[in-house]
Amino acid sequence: MPNRKFLEVLRAARVDTSRFLTDEQKQQKINEWIELANRDPMSLVVQSVKMLAEKDFSQSKCDEAAEAAGKLEQMLHDLLEGNRLLCRLDKLRETPEGPRAICKVNGNMRDLPIHPEVDVDQLRNLQSWDYVAVNQQVVVGSWQDDPYLFSAAMGDVVEFKGYKNQDLHLVRVVHGSEEKVVLLAPSLWDKPLTPHTKLILQRDDPYVAISMVPAEVSQSRFEVPVDKIHTRLEDLAGVEDIAHQLIEDILLRIYHPQIRDRFGLDPLKGILLYSYKPGMGKTAFMRAIAFWLHQHSAQLGFDVVLYIVKPNECKSMWHGEDARIVREDLWGAIRAKQMVPRKRALVQMVVMDEIDALGKRAGGGEQVFSSAQSDALEAMLVEMDGMIQDQPSRGAPAYVFCAGMTNRPDRVDEAAKRPGRFDLVLPMPGVDADGAEDVMAIYARGDDLPWYLAGEVQTGLDDEVIRAQFLRPALAQIFSRVTLRYKTDTQRSIDVKAGEALANVHYKDAMNRAKKRAALRLLKKEGIPAVTFDDVMDSLVEVAFEAARQMEADPQMLIRQLEVKVTVASIEVVPREELEEHRYLRVQPA
Repeated sequence: MPNRKFLEVLRAARVDTSRFLTDEQKQQKINEWIELANRDPMSLVVQSVKMLAEKDFSQSKCDEAAEAAGKLEQMLHDLLEGNRLLCRLDKLRETPEGPRAICKVNGNMRDLPIHPEVDVDQLRNLQSWDYVAVNQQVVVGSWQDDPYLFSAAMGDVVEFKGYKNQDLHLVRVVHGSEEKVVLLAPSLWDKPLTPHTKLILQRDDPYVAISMVPAEVSQSRFEVPVDKIHTRLEDLAGVEDIAHQLIEDILLRIYHPQIRDRFGLDPLKGILLYSYKPGMGKTAFMRAIAFWLHQHSAQLGFDVVLYIVKPNECKSMWHGEDARIVREDLWGAIRAKQMVPRKRALVQMVVMDEIDALGKRAGGGEQVFSSAQSDALEAMLVEMDGMIQDQPSRGAPAYVFCAGMTNRPDRVDEAAKRPGRFDLVLPMPGVDADGAEDVMAIYARGDDLPWYLAGEVQTGLDDEVIRAQFLRPALAQIFSRVTLRYKTDTQRSIDVKAGEALANVHYKDAMNRAKKRAALRLLKKEGIPAVTFDDVMDSLVEVAFEAARQMEADPQMLIRQLEVKVTVASIEVVPREELEEHRYLRVQPA
């Protein structure tokens, strides 16, 4: 029987006494500790401390082992993810050892084993646009339910004509002018199909329909919502002439088709907007044109859709992918939008920034390193030639025109510039002193913007006051000031003035720098908390000096932007001190 001291220890420890009363080994160990405590209390404390240290050591080893196991698991996961291939699953094949996957790997059909942890039922439910992940010739997972995969799999839009065999889910469709039979994907089996239904074929297998065209077609990755554009034509300086010419041409060929047809004019297909100097506002101009058309769409009776293709968005490391992006991602979306029944005319604008990035075709003395270099260009020219303007069968006509923009018109393929493609060629206007003032005035707007005038801080200044007291006198001093000189191979020295080197973007930058200077003074509570004449002048000097330094570092930049026709032997930047002479020569405006 346990003695009284034994029971007191169990009660003090607040443990389950039944487990100790039935275990003779535990009872013996506790009685030994009681005797040791009575005989030598310090030795019991020492023993307890040792046990605590051993526990901490064991716990640290467990933590290290768990961390190492976690790192190993992550390393294996990363290795598996990094080496995997994404392949199409054709079908599953049953074998005595279990199912195997028939996959298309690098263009060839392969019979592959399936990893035991992979859900085979999930593989059976894969759609035709989904993928399986293959690593070391083993199916290790799947990639499905990804909207990008589905959108990338969409091909041409066809019109449903009727069922060929409803039990087998075979339907008749019209593809172009040809009628053919296609198979419905499982997602379409329960969908109601009518003679007005538009179906989307799979890109890789055009005999499978994978989706229906909704009433409102989902937005292309190149599409920009026109109603979200904030750039107005009135916000741009010096573009009145080319804006008038372009809008006039658009309205003549779209809004007045009867006059167009009477005089036998072709629909407007494309325009080429160019300047040798970057930062002139070409993209902003086309956005503003699109917004102007959108603003007047109710009055003019048509809807506007804008697609903006940024530089190299049609380029890919994979051979043939360039042409596919142009043909399907861009023009496939355009065709799908045209297929939607409509009551108003549709105007689709395709804006291609830096169109020279598409490359040139071989021939004509141009160096082309591979056929892939011009795949996107070839596809674009084919699509432009094949675009259908004015489709009354859809309920209202549809028009497409492309705008290509470039700083290197010499690099644009001659075939793109011929009539019938980019047949309206418009140079982006240069910036004179008045135009520079207009640009800076746009970015000097703001009812709450503080200005330092006549010895006091003022807000709500009239636009003409800002021009007369700040912008015009500052530009008068810097616009004609020499910023650099270059020598020709005959040692003739030619001066380059700030007005020749600066573009729209420089004047915008100068005005923003001036405002930033004033904002920092307000933040630091140092000096005048408003935009001063010094701020405007100093900011103009800064951008002029930086532009000159860039041209010194890159002579080709100077040659292109200034259209220099002679050999440039050397370039000398005017010292900044000379540009800053205004500090001592000018008189502060009253």
